[in-house]
Amino acid sequence: MKKYVLILWLALVPLGASGNIRLERADTLVFSHLDTSTTKALRLALDSLQPNMTAAMRAEAAALLLRTPEIEANWTVEGSLWVGFNGISKIDTTQLDLVVGNEKYYYNYYGSFNWGYGPRWGRMHRGWDLGLEVGDTVRANFNGVVRYAEYNDGGYGNCVIVSHLNGLETLYGHLEKILCQRGDLVFAGEVLGLGGSTGRSTGPHLHNEWRYRGHSFDPIIAVDTAMQQLKGSELVLTSNLFAPPSSSELSKSAGSRRTYHTVRSGETLSSIARKHKTTVSKIIKLNNLKNPDRLSIGQKLRVR
Repeated sequence: MKKYVLILWLALVPLGASGNIRLERADTLVFSHLDTSTTKALRLALDSLQPNMTAAMRAEAAALLLRTPEIEANWTVEGSLWVGFNGISKIDTTQLDLVVGNEKYYYNYYGSFNWGYGPRWGRMHRGWDLGLEVGDTVRANFNGVVRYAEYNDGGYGNCVIVSHLNGLETLYGHLEKILCQRGDLVFAGEVLGLGGSTGRSTGPHLHNEWRYRGHSFDPIIAVDTAMQQLKGSELVLTSNLFAPPSSSELSKSAGSRRTYHTVRSGETLSSIARKHKTTVSKIIKLNNLKNPDRLSIGQKLRVR
């Protein structure tokens, strides 16, 4: 592995074939002798520097991160959506650090979980659909480097993909506006764009995918949606997580189309019906509501 020195006056210098990272401030040694792998040490060092990083420092740090094996393996020519990896071997088991040290995870949520991962309408749906209003902010799930930030005519519309320092990538589709560019260093919770309904979309929502080596999997194995946080700091990926659905599963999904809404403060059945372009009577019938005038914050309603 390479060894780097990260100097806060913007010197990023490779130091040889192996070893740890040493982080220095102009005249004060901040960290030294980080007894861990180069990439993990970079993650810890960069996260600690985040509050004081200038735009120029971010650019230098992003250039360094592009040389880490985890991001380099995913990097594609501009305009290419995914790297053409070979299939995941049946014996492949990979353990990833989702977060290390004080790194954060950001859960994008706007009150409506429209659809999860899996077969839908006779085809594979490879992410989560989160209902939002046009113009809502869409933020990075984890720290990383923006690899893709442009319009995608394959259905994603305005789309951003972030490469993370553990080999994962996250995708954010159907944006109204992209507010980042390829090569940007981003931290969890920082704005990538504004939500919308561009591309192949039936209404405003965020399409969010998680991928490893270009292969999608269900984020539910890592995220507690009720608590809106990670289930743990580590994730174990096995080949069965990437198995495609059977033809019978796809056939069964062809006629299904359910959408749910989580009630927020101040909402009524009328406002929810308008948002999802349906009627109050249909929502009452779908949910068998006995007292439709009494809604609870956090209550989950089927709207389609």
